Amino acid sequence: MGCVTNKEQDIKQFNIKLPDSYNHTTIQTEADLPDSQDQFLQIGMQVCSLGDFLPKVYEVYNELGELFQNIQGQYLLMPDQSIYFGQIVNGQRQGIGKQHWPKEGNLLEGTWIDNQLNGRARMIYPNGDYFVGNFLNNIANGLGKFVNSKKQVSGFWLNNKLTGEGTEIRKNGTIYKGQFSEGKIQGIGQFEYANKCIYRGNVCKGKMHGKGELIFNDNTRYIGEFKSNCIQGRGNYEATVSIAGWFHSKFENQTLFIYFFHSETPVLLDSQNCTLIEKKLEQFFD
Repeated sequence: MGCVTNKEQDIKQFNIKLPDSYNHTTIQTEADLPDSQDQFLQIGMQVCSLGDFLPKVYEVYNELGELFQNIQGQYLLMPDQSIYFGQIVNGQRQGIGKQHWPKEGNLLEGTWIDNQLNGRARMIYPNGDYFVGNFLNNIANGLGKFVNSKKQVSGFWLNNKLTGEGTEIRKNGTIYKGQFSEGKIQGIGQFEYANKCIYRGNVCKGKMHGKGELIFNDNTRYIGEFKSNCIQGRGNYEATVSIAGWFHSKFENQTLFIYFFHSETPVLLDSQNCTLIEKKLEQFFD
């Protein structure tokens, strides 16, 4: 028996990286420039500014302020036509600086060692999303934070992917604290939902999934099995009395319907063989 939700949850993988090639939403940072780089890099000759920022990039940049104050240096016109301004040694990026891709719109501020991004850096994307964190040889490694219009995610990045303990704060009021794997909410964690319910237990792909405990906003609780954000499987429902058995749930019209069965049997949810528990909730678990 499945469960019905009011919408599918949009789960994104928060993997931060500097790709080998760029398109309209990603960028390229050269890991190893060719030996003939001096033929392509022009210091302070053809460029004298970073160019105009896209409106969203300009808005976020002004809101956050500069990552590094009072950067001094020179301009480099990079092989991919991006523009770098900052510290330079022997024609390569060395120290703090900024890099702007006028065509794509990305703006990068960071610290370079031997022409590779190493240390603290911040990338602002054309749509206003941004990531700030630590890099090792052009790869996000260490503490970081990713922010977009729907949520803010902070934690530890390992080889470009959010891994281990982290926190996700969604604009709809949901807060998650717990484990991430390969950039996704996965493992053991806790959700505090906007509907005032709290879930603790197993999570998978950003949802309640596996064994856990759901505390409702009326202080009753269900302890047992979940599947894709729905109560489904064997468990206990605890209110003035405790009942144990098999449960299914669905959400519609701002109401969570919980169906209780004394034995595991594939009967219809509207069958007289089940007991119905209703919970009024303004929002679903997302």
